[in-house]
Amino acid sequence: MRDTPIKFAKNILKDVSRSFALTIPMLDKIIKDEVLVNYLQDRILDNFEDEIQPPDLKLQKRMMDKVSRIFSPEDYDRQEDFKEIKAKSALIKDADLSRLNYNIDIIYQAYQSFDLETQKISHKWLQEMKLGMQKYLTKTVENFTELDEYCYYVAGTVGGFLTELIIYKLDFAAEDKEILLDNFNEAGLFLQKVNLIRDIKDDLENREKHFWPLKELNITEEELLNRENESRVMEALDKMLDDLLKHTAALKKYYHALPQSLSGYKKFFAVNNALGLATVEKLRDNTAVFYGDKAVKVSKLAFANILRAPEKYFLKYCSKYITD
Repeated sequence: MRDTPIKFAKNILKDVSRSFALTIPMLDKIIKDEVLVNYLQDRILDNFEDEIQPPDLKLQKRMMDKVSRIFSPEDYDRQEDFKEIKAKSALIKDADLSRLNYNIDIIYQAYQSFDLETQKISHKWLQEMKLGMQKYLTKTVENFTELDEYCYYVAGTVGGFLTELIIYKLDFAAEDKEILLDNFNEAGLFLQKVNLIRDIKDDLENREKHFWPLKELNITEEELLNRENESRVMEALDKMLDDLLKHTAALKKYYHALPQSLSGYKKFFAVNNALGLATVEKLRDNTAVFYGDKAVKVSKLAFANILRAPEKYFLKYCSKYITD
């Protein structure tokens, strides 16, 4: 018997994201399937932005437009769009990511199982993500303002979807709702910047683009990977981490505005951000970010401790970086 669309989505999640395969199952039942499908449709979009090598900007933009249209509430025959996306999924070298894009029709069937308002919320933020991704296909991040804008499009929009979804699903006090809406973007920026900082060596060596604001940092791509410039490189890393940590207070505010009735979402939020903050500790003053053989990661012990008591460690890390 063929899997249901939701079951297919659950099975493919572990193949395209180890981290979210770990944390999405923690979510409360009222939002779990919606977040799962939203993550996968975002990933389909991101695959066309980031996984086509060598880049073909015209093709990438067209495929991203089609992904956004497919996951809209618009009533139209999607078969031709499905057919083209399936064909172009072969351009994605990673087999699991290619398989996800090839099966966009099954992910769409899962999306269709949600009520119309949830679909509208999902598409609103997917469309916003798409517009930003398309903008930065050809634009270089030169300063920290542009870095924030890029991170909003690719990660802040995810926080926007999550926040608007829980506000739709549950009743919130006006004060808590305001706090969530005021801080979701900074929470998204935080996690995206952790990834951009940690992965800079791989991006410089293996990808066409990176998103460090080198013009404002006053350093070049070549200088970043040259050990003769180590002191300047580590200064640039410090500036990136200092910029990242300015979002920590927003993480704590957002977390405390979540009701206990969303205990799963609170745990999901705490795990992701505790791991992010633990990664910051590993990145600081670490030359391996640029010259090591492997990506910098938290230790297995730290990882296990966070999974065992995520909210405890999240608040502990926050207190280290927030000065009242």
